Amino acid sequence: MPSTSIDTFFACTIIVTAALIATAFLCSTMQTSINDTQNINKESYLQSIADYIITNPGTPVNWGNSGSVPADFGLAAGSSTIPYELDIDKITRLNSQNTCSLSYFNMAIAAKLSNIALGITVSQVMSINIEQTNKTSTGDDTSFTFSILTSINSEPTSTSLNCYVIANNNLNTVTGSTSDVGVGYVTVQILGAATNNSMLIVFARASFDDRITSYAIYNIQNSSQESSPSNDVLTLSPLNYTLSYTTNSTDLTIQNGYVFTYACQQNLTLIQDTTQYQIPRILDTSPYIIVLCGFNNGAYFQEWTSYPQVPLTAGSSFEGEEQNVFSYLVTINGVLYNVNLSFGDVVP
Repeated sequence: MPSTSIDTFFACTIIVTAALIATAFLCSTMQTSINDTQNINKESYLQSIADYIITNPGTPVNWGNSGSVPADFGLAAGSSTIPYELDIDKITRLNSQNTCSLSYFNMAIAAKLSNIALGITVSQVMSINIEQTNKTSTGDDTSFTFSILTSINSEPTSTSLNCYVIANNNLNTVTGSTSDVGVGYVTVQILGAATNNSMLIVFARASFDDRITSYAIYNIQNSSQESSPSNDVLTLSPLNYTLSYTTNSTDLTIQNGYVFTYACQQNLTLIQDTTQYQIPRILDTSPYIIVLCGFNNGAYFQEWTSYPQVPLTAGSSFEGEEQNVFSYLVTINGVLYNVNLSFGDVVP
């Protein structure tokens, strides 16, 4: 082959190869662009669903306190003019421990998400950790000292503390504070015979914002902090400012019912001829802690729950699945909470 033909052949080969490389690069770039567009579109689509759930009350507007299954799923308070204010009963009905809880099936149908997994978590903005640091006895009295740590996003937070002790139907209160490093101490005294049936309720309020008010429960008998009610004797279900209880006990006597907030404690009023108590509406920026005390087969008991029933996790667990998370800072009855809405992959 003449040299001129060889040169022409190699030149053509180089041109074709360059064209193939350029085409492959262009296809790769286009595919990346398409994938990015699809991801942006998917995120925008899921974000709009999340925003709708958070900012709309659903249908009917009062589906939370009516106990009905909503035709359209939304968590916003119906009459609120405050952005990102959620309804206390709609949130409470997402907790599986409530006897009027909304099933995941009904939640997904109402949200029109038959092909997308949905998960919801609600948590307190401020964390409280309680540890027993000392115990001394003098005569019939036992003194307990507790260290209390408060933090927001793992950062120490200074707070004021209001604490309640319930022991065999006896109530005591103690106040305190946590420092700039988020550490404080409280000491409580309990009559010796009552220590086996006692709990400590701690409310902490951030020094810079009253809306950041959290609670924690410490079981003094078991020397442990409780993240959720035990439901050993009773299952307590608040809804529409009415507390209902259920039990499997055949020998049960309820002596007293109490509701606690950061700044207030009141007795509950039994609704005659029912298994329900009226929950008073307390003008305090605080979660409610509700306690029923009595005897079960001759043994003293006390059960508690919160209102709203937070923390909670509802819906899909997303085990081994894609999870797209959208986070919100919301208010429920004036208190700030964290809400995460999680969605699975969009299935065509």
